[in-house]
Amino acid sequence: MKIRSSIILLTGLLTATSSLADVTAVYQLDRKNQMTVSVRDQKHVRMDMAKDMFLLLKGDKTYSVRKEGSGWVAMDMDEVKKMTGGFGGMPMDDAEDEGPQGSFRDTGRTETVAGYKGKVYEVIDEDGERTEVVLTDHKDLTAITQAMARFGAQSASNMGFAGAGNVPDLSGVAGGYTGLLRQDKHMTLVSVDKSSKGSGHFDLPPGTVMEKMPGMGGAGGAGGMGMPPGMNMEDMQKQMEEAMKQMQQR
Repeated sequence: MKIRSSIILLTGLLTATSSLADVTAVYQLDRKNQMTVSVRDQKHVRMDMAKDMFLLLKGDKTYSVRKEGSGWVAMDMDEVKKMTGGFGGMPMDDAEDEGPQGSFRDTGRTETVAGYKGKVYEVIDEDGERTEVVLTDHKDLTAITQAMARFGAQSASNMGFAGAGNVPDLSGVAGGYTGLLRQDKHMTLVSVDKSSKGSGHFDLPPGTVMEKMPGMGGAGGAGGMGMPPGMNMEDMQKQMEEAMKQMQQR
C-alpha cells in the first residue's frame, strides 16, 4: 500500500454526512494485509491496521493503540506534539505554491467492487504520478471515506501542524461520488457490515497504559512507540503536507 497517496486521496475526496449507525468496511491492502474501518459518527472512528494494533478517533482525541504482552498501550497524538515541539507550528502546505496543480478526470468507465457500483477516475498529481480510483455515491462508503480523512486531519492537528484539523467539503470534486471502492491495486473494498460494534469498540481497552514520550530530537525510533509499522515522524510530516497540498488543488 502506498501510504502517502492513500492519505492524499482520502483527505481530498469528502462530502458532508450526518450521524449514522455503525458502519464497518474491510479493505484489502495487499495479498496479506487488510484494514478494517469502523465508523459510528465523525467523532467515533476506529481503524484496525493489524490484529493487535488500531488507530482510534474519539471526540477530538486521536490515539495509536497496540497490544503489548497481555495488555494494551496507547499513544496520544498530543504526546507527539509535546515530543517534537509541534514541528514549530510548521504549515502543511508550501507557501510558494500558487494555483491549482494536478488533475482529476472522469474516465467514463464504471466498475463494481464488493457489490457497489462506482465510477472510475484518474488522479494525476503535480509530479505526474497517476492513480486510478473507483468512487461511489453510496452513503455508507461516503461515511467511511470521510471518517478516514477526518482521522488524518485531526491527527495532524493534534500533532501540531499549522492549518490542520479542518476537513473541507469537496463534494463537488466528483459530483457526489466520494466513497472509496478501490485505489489502484493498493486498496480495494472487500466488504461492508452494518451491525452494531458494541459500546466499547470506540473506547480505549480497559487498563490501557498511556505512553508518555520524552523528547527524542527527531524522527528516530518513533516507529517503535505506537506509530504504524514502517512509518516515522518525518514520513508522517511529509504525508500530511502532501495531503493539504492535494486538497488545495481540487
